[in-house]
Amino acid sequence: RHASRIMRVLTLVCAVAALAAVEGKFYEKDSLVENLNPMNFNTHIKKPDSMNHVKVIEFYSNSCATCKSFVKDYNELAKQLKGIVKVAAVDCDAHKKICDDYSVTSHPTLKVIPPGGFGTQDFQGDRNTKAVYSWVVKFITHFVEKVTADSLDAFLNAQAGKYKALLFTDKPKTPLIWKGLSVDLHNKMTLGEVKSSEKGVCSRYKVTKFPTILVVKPGQKKPIKYEDKVVYGELFEFLNRYQETFAMERPQQDEEDAAKRPWLSESFPEMHALSAPDVCYGADSVCVLAVTKSAGDGKPPTDLNNVIMAVKAKYSNSGSAKFSFTWIDSDKEKGFCEALGVSSPGLIALRTGKRTRFGRSELENPLSQEAIGNFLDRVIGGDIQYKPLKDGPPALNPP
Repeated sequence: RHASRIMRVLTLVCAVAALAAVEGKFYEKDSLVENLNPMNFNTHIKKPDSMNHVKVIEFYSNSCATCKSFVKDYNELAKQLKGIVKVAAVDCDAHKKICDDYSVTSHPTLKVIPPGGFGTQDFQGDRNTKAVYSWVVKFITHFVEKVTADSLDAFLNAQAGKYKALLFTDKPKTPLIWKGLSVDLHNKMTLGEVKSSEKGVCSRYKVTKFPTILVVKPGQKKPIKYEDKVVYGELFEFLNRYQETFAMERPQQDEEDAAKRPWLSESFPEMHALSAPDVCYGADSVCVLAVTKSAGDGKPPTDLNNVIMAVKAKYSNSGSAKFSFTWIDSDKEKGFCEALGVSSPGLIALRTGKRTRFGRSELENPLSQEAIGNFLDRVIGGDIQYKPLKDGPPALNPP
């Protein structure tokens, strides 16, 4: 019986290795295009919490010259629609059954699965980024509410215990990034849009520059302003963190106290005794800690920050495991690092909840995009050996 179980595990490992060997010739790890295969297809395409998303899939063949020339355009499409539309590809040479199931007879074939996940639409236009982009965005739905002076109070008082987010904009159309965020945060946080022509609402919140993004709720003394770059991954983490940490766990907490927590608006925050509950321990995700040395100003090394931004673009909302990213100063938090047996440079995957456990990886070279990507792939694939922390995470020092 034990031998039979080992054989099943080995068979699964071999199958995964075989899939990795034959796919991904067009779209490598640094691509934002998701390579689909029989093992991950349902997770990426038919996952219940992704039913409101638009998905576009390219069905290609490695022997197809048009497919090869389209790679650059499709990669660019994935960059432009990052977080908003799920952009994926299927290698029909390796995964013929998937292509047959979708009645693919020529390559490249582009199909959109509209919100709801039922049926497909075929693209008949030119194979270039602009043409495909214009076609795909027509299928995007959203849950953004138009907010005016007359509707503001009703907007704020609906589900009064929860925070909402307001985008103040001078654009005639709702930005795609705001539409995409409203889908990802649907039933979690309501997103509103205020046009610059709504002078009363802009005056009430003292907004004079556009775009401005505020987190608001009834009775609030001071709205919480988003200060970082308007990039999908960073903005999603900012809004989601307020939704999870404040609106659900500490609804009565004073917003002035929230303003004293700068890490909540940072895209790659430092983990210490005060920030840990917000940036790592309270997250509904795998907390990825980059163990490094401070750049000297209380910030992570610039090159590491850039690497993390690239990694987040690849793995945020990819349909796989959810990740939150933070960094820890190995000199300042020596006791924490020693307790987990990791030093700089290193990586830790920490899971908290009913059972706190961690997995680690020490690296000989600096934390590169490839090294972090390989680590996350192991986490997604279940190839990380977790160790329990019966007494919870080790103690951290205050900032």
